[in-house]
Amino acid sequence: MESIDISRLEEAVVLFYRSTSQEQAITHEWLTNAQTSTKAWQFSWQLMELGKSQEVQFFGAVTLHSKLMKYWHEVPRENHEELKQKIFEKIIQFANGPKLVLNRLCIALSAYILHMLEEWPTAIEDVISTFQNQQIPNVNKEMQLWIMLEVLLAIPEELQAIFTSVRRATMRAEVGKRFPLVMDTSVAYLNTQIDREWDSECFSNMTKAVKCVGGWVRNIGYSIENCQNITTILLKIINKCYWPCVQDTEGDGCMSADENELAETCLKTLISLIVQPDCHAFPKTAFVLIKMCLDSLSNITKMEWKRDNNNEDIVLNIYLLFVSFMERHSQLLLSGITSLDPELSTLYSRLVHELLQCTDKPGIYPVEESCSSMGLGFWYLLQDEVFAMHNYDERMKCWEYIKPLYAHVTNILVRKSEQPDDNSIDKWSSDDLESFRCYRQDISDTFMYCYDVLHEDILDILASILNETIAEVQANPTHWTKLEACIFSFQSVAEHFAGDESKQLPKLMRVLSEIPYDKMNEKLLGTALETVGSYCQWLKDNPAYIPPAIQLLVRGLNSNMSAQATLGLKELCCDCQLQMKPFAEPLLKACHDTLTSGQMKNSDCVRLMYSVGKLMSLLPAAKIPSYLDIIVGPCFEELQTICQQENKTPATRIRTIFRLNMISTLFASLNTDLDDDDQIEDLENVQPVLMVMQKTMPIFQKIAELWVEELDVLETACSALQHAIVNLKHGFRPMLQDLCCFIVAIFQTRCCAPTLEISKTAIIIFYKDEGCKALMQQLLVELVVHSFKLFDSTPDDGFSNIADTIEMFYACLMQIIKKIPLALDNEAIAFDRLIYYALKAMTLPENGPIRTSVQFLSHFVQQSRNFPAMTQAVLNAGEEIIRTAVLCVACVTPRQQVEKFADIFLSINKKYPAELVSWLRSVMQLPNFPSLLVDETEKSKFVSLILREKVNKRLVQKHLCDFAIKARGLTDRLQ
Repeated sequence: MESIDISRLEEAVVLFYRSTSQEQAITHEWLTNAQTSTKAWQFSWQLMELGKSQEVQFFGAVTLHSKLMKYWHEVPRENHEELKQKIFEKIIQFANGPKLVLNRLCIALSAYILHMLEEWPTAIEDVISTFQNQQIPNVNKEMQLWIMLEVLLAIPEELQAIFTSVRRATMRAEVGKRFPLVMDTSVAYLNTQIDREWDSECFSNMTKAVKCVGGWVRNIGYSIENCQNITTILLKIINKCYWPCVQDTEGDGCMSADENELAETCLKTLISLIVQPDCHAFPKTAFVLIKMCLDSLSNITKMEWKRDNNNEDIVLNIYLLFVSFMERHSQLLLSGITSLDPELSTLYSRLVHELLQCTDKPGIYPVEESCSSMGLGFWYLLQDEVFAMHNYDERMKCWEYIKPLYAHVTNILVRKSEQPDDNSIDKWSSDDLESFRCYRQDISDTFMYCYDVLHEDILDILASILNETIAEVQANPTHWTKLEACIFSFQSVAEHFAGDESKQLPKLMRVLSEIPYDKMNEKLLGTALETVGSYCQWLKDNPAYIPPAIQLLVRGLNSNMSAQATLGLKELCCDCQLQMKPFAEPLLKACHDTLTSGQMKNSDCVRLMYSVGKLMSLLPAAKIPSYLDIIVGPCFEELQTICQQENKTPATRIRTIFRLNMISTLFASLNTDLDDDDQIEDLENVQPVLMVMQKTMPIFQKIAELWVEELDVLETACSALQHAIVNLKHGFRPMLQDLCCFIVAIFQTRCCAPTLEISKTAIIIFYKDEGCKALMQQLLVELVVHSFKLFDSTPDDGFSNIADTIEMFYACLMQIIKKIPLALDNEAIAFDRLIYYALKAMTLPENGPIRTSVQFLSHFVQQSRNFPAMTQAVLNAGEEIIRTAVLCVACVTPRQQVEKFADIFLSINKKYPAELVSWLRSVMQLPNFPSLLVDETEKSKFVSLILREKVNKRLVQKHLCDFAIKARGLTDRLQ
């Protein structure tokens, strides 16, 4: 970088911090380049001179920190001491503020200390001594403590990110030797403050001291056996933060922001202490610490167990601590069930009680309380740990023990899943409603865990609640929320119950059909509709309950809950199609009335067409055409009108996509061959979809002509035809010629992913049919030729713009060569160009083209030995394939995609082992290839490892990832 003018640099900094985002982006690049230059070591100090603006001083401190983090190698060894003195001078200079600058200087000193551990082994001890003993003149005691704690706090955090030639594990071990001193220093300071009055400075330093302990524990580690003293102190601090404000009769009972922050930091540090990786090795100590926490904190949770409590934050973090106990020490605590030790049993019971109270926190989540979501994960963990026990007797004992517990939890979950009532819903924000939706889904999952413990007994519990709620609703119809929650609970466990359940589910179905929905909130109807859909498998074996279910779903179609009704009807028609035959015609009329009413959303209309198709499939063949005319006819009439008028507007585009989606859904579900999955053409039974296609194919062709530039329209039209092909399979053959004309017409204007996919589907289904083989060969050639035209016309830097087409092209060819390799053995297909563009796709940054091109090449190589022309193509391009693959692994492809290239090396090693030796060695002999960061020894080792593995894909992936790390210079950052 050219010499940097300080005035210009200051102007750029001020502009960056005070400008708009667009100006910031431009300035950011220039400032970043300035920071990385070697001159930054000089100007960083100049920017921190007295009299500069705070933004400029802060940028100077940030620059110094950045240089220390990433460019330590630029500092000559003889300048290390001078650099230390200058950092200390600046810290003293900014000791009285601004703290923003001082904080960054303290972090810079932490980075310096890490680099200097070998030269200055007493660095941490010296820093503690300097600031703890107040050896800095003109700086008050509290500020010196603040600086010391800031430096100590930053050391383990900087350790995770610093660029250094020392192995990170080695440095961590070296830093770890100083942890006892850091712990003693923090504990000593906190002890001196326990019995004093706390002002804002004291709160700040105590919070920083606790954070320091937590940061060192998380990043360095500290034996749990030495944690009793710090645990005692942290618990004392939490209680001192909480109880004075609660017991103050003149106050509002709310903790201050400082008290909240300090207590929260203490609780998070306790979590760090108790969940360390090796703490399970010390069960006795863990028991003591958990008991200490319960003894000290349970009174706080008891005090705050109420709706709209004043100190939700501290309770939330206490419950988080309790959940952490159970997660990390589950085996220890579960032994409280089977153990004869009364203390352990009591501890387990107390902790479970706390988590039960957490789940049962009064109020509605998340507006009136925010804790209960914490407990839901525990109920999964508990039953999972019980059922994972190896000892059968212990497992059965624990299972029996937790059954009453989960029965209680089931009752709690029904209450907690209640929606806000009509009076309070207006106070909820959109974020609150979304949080509640996610919370209800978590509750639904938890009901499943309750079922795992209770099995069929859960239905008895829910049925009992249902009786209560029905009585309550009959007395007061506005109290609908509990009934809705109970029905939701039944829905959550539906997948576990088949048709043999005859005790509670018939009662549920009767209740659902008898509820006076018009007198209650519409959400109750929505949940009832979803529940009917969830029990379709049960209805299949109990068809007597299908008529009331249909009646309820039809009611839902004409309400604001039409989305749930269309979903429920879709599931009913799918799972109980044959049982629906007696009701097909009335239901079709109801569907037609709903579709013509114009009340439903487009998405609901599209979904309803699936049910229409399933119901039409049940009708006698003579009746189907009339229903097609009245239900599907309007779709094609509107499409034809749009095409004839050539009315290309945003509104007509939306209508075209909507109508095509309706037709597509119908094509996916309308099939009169109900008992034959592999349909063979039946001349006596012409499929309705085929009849529709024969009449309407010209409309599809007009749509393609009119909307050829609109990819989403083409995609929807192709999707409709795709569904018709997949549904009819060989029954589609009479329309195959028309389909090919439709595809080629689009190809001649543009080559796009939807037409490629439908071409692939047709080729795979019909290629082996001798009567269609020639047509499919021609279609395959058209697919390849028109794709090549697109690729040829694309500039080298523009392939990312057609990444979706490239991805689909090679995905289609991969499927074809995998299922019918003979199809590609065609002299009209240029194999050399297939390989050439596959290699180009491999070098793109997008994941899709990389994945499909690698898969295609791998399958091509595997099949090539069966076809001379393919063999020759691989032999001609083999070295280039290897060169490109190695280059991609080394530096081109995103690292998360590197493993995929294992398929190429394995397939070539399997089919062309001798050639691979030559190609790989030839490529790796190129100077500085594939990267300057790998030497000849490493390249030779890589070649040997790759050549050795012919089967083990996992090992080849490992070799490729290791080589990629070395070639990209990432070794240090992974240590």
